[in-house]
Amino acid sequence: MHMTMRKYRQLRGAPEDAANWVKERLAPILEGAGGFKAYYAVVFDDGTIGSINVFENEAAANEADKRVKERLGSSGSDMLRHVETKVWRVLYEAHP
Repeated sequence: MHMTMRKYRQLRGAPEDAANWVKERLAPILEGAGGFKAYYAVVFDDGTIGSINVFENEAAANEADKRVKERLGSSGSDMLRHVETKVWRVLYEAHP
């Protein structure tokens, strides 16, 4: 399992506007990618917007990233500016 975390600076609108954009434009692309498990939109303490994406494996994470960049570019929306991306291998997972 792999997790991708992206961090964005909000250029306009509210965090909820970014979340609505995700639901309408980004989620369908991710859901269509093989190996997609989960997506979380978050607001960090410093006010930046983040996304946490979970995939079955590294190949699935890379394929989803490629699809998103092809269709939406790096930031995807004019309301957000990409700050950084990190990818981690998940060592343990538990669900209630």
